[in-house]
Amino acid sequence: MSDLLAPPLAPLAPPALAAGEETLFPPTYALPRLELVSGRGARVTDAAGREYLDFVSGIAVNALGHAAPAVARAVARQMRTLVHVSNLFATPQAQALARALRDSTGYDRVFFCNSGTEGIEAALKFARVHAAAHGRGRDFVAFRGGFHGRTGFAVSVTWTPSYREPFEPLIPGVRFADYNDLTGLDAVVDSGVAAVVVEPVQGEGGAVPATREFLHALRVRTRALGIPLIFDEIQIGMGRSGRLLAAEHYGVDPDATVLSKAIAGGLPLGAVLLREALAAPLSPGMHGTTFGGGPVTTAAALAVLEKVRRPTFLARVRRRARELDAALQSLVAAHTALSATRGLGLLRAVNLAADAPFDVPALIAAAREHGLLLVRGGARAVRLLPPLIVTKAEIDEAVTRLDRALTSLGQKGNPR
Repeated sequence: MSDLLAPPLAPLAPPALAAGEETLFPPTYALPRLELVSGRGARVTDAAGREYLDFVSGIAVNALGHAAPAVARAVARQMRTLVHVSNLFATPQAQALARALRDSTGYDRVFFCNSGTEGIEAALKFARVHAAAHGRGRDFVAFRGGFHGRTGFAVSVTWTPSYREPFEPLIPGVRFADYNDLTGLDAVVDSGVAAVVVEPVQGEGGAVPATREFLHALRVRTRALGIPLIFDEIQIGMGRSGRLLAAEHYGVDPDATVLSKAIAGGLPLGAVLLREALAAPLSPGMHGTTFGGGPVTTAAALAVLEKVRRPTFLARVRRRARELDAALQSLVAAHTALSATRGLGLLRAVNLAADAPFDVPALIAAAREHGLLLVRGGARAVRLLPPLIVTKAEIDEAVTRLDRALTSLGQKGNPR
């Protein structure tokens, strides 16, 4: 791969770290952190003036890149007229976004909230209301390797033990099944289930796509029993797969889809897209939110959706995804420390081989030294989540930097 044979990039000096973070915040993150002060497109700059290629994108949030002009204009314009009124009142921005999402996706109703985990909470609560209305069971089915958030319902349907165990006992009635395993579905999905929640691509689990056969079997089984199927597209939705919704790749129509992350281009917003049958049993007061779907965040989301839903934009994402996949395939072939690459669209990961002489945090740190920001994906993988507006030149540059990081780790022989 010619790009990987270019002269090595000069490693950056040790990154600027935020001063005094350990005394300001609880230790829920590893502190101190790299302090970022500005960004433009696919690049960010730290407090010491060093520039990085950002292939984290706020964990798949910055679909249009940093400081996207369309989002900035929409937010500034809205901030001058109406900022917040609560959901006791209607706003034209929320109505316009709901109509645009409905028209773009074919769903019937939209519930706005503030985040992906709140969207999962809402969808699961709605499913239990639906189950009660139809005299069905109250359990949920989720999948090993899945991640759905950190609030009560969401962490209860999340598999990762380290996210669950400190907060047990969790909400009861959750059954876990093996992802992409068709053989056990009939045993775990029965009349005692209120809903099945699944990621079409397990993001936090390491960019693991579902198979078409698995999602189709899941849809057939849930439909036969009248059980709602909920897609968690918090990370892969809003164009990251190369389609507006990843479900389009599979030809599966869930009863609800949860969106967040990229939907408002960096502002906090979540959306639960609902079929009419799942929305019908709901009534005023059953669920609510103070900030969700406010005029500023929905104005930003309208600007994002206007761009992301264009066929030409999505075709460009698919083209960039093929280029990134090809570059990562070449990288895996060149480094024995890597065992595989996988993913869908611009949600990709490289997996470390079992005998790699370093671990995932070491690779992320080495990439940062070479001016590339990455995020982990499960125990053995590193995710690449560029903004959807990334160029081929930036993809080539990022993979070159990752190649240099891998080479430097091999030379140092970092222990696992």
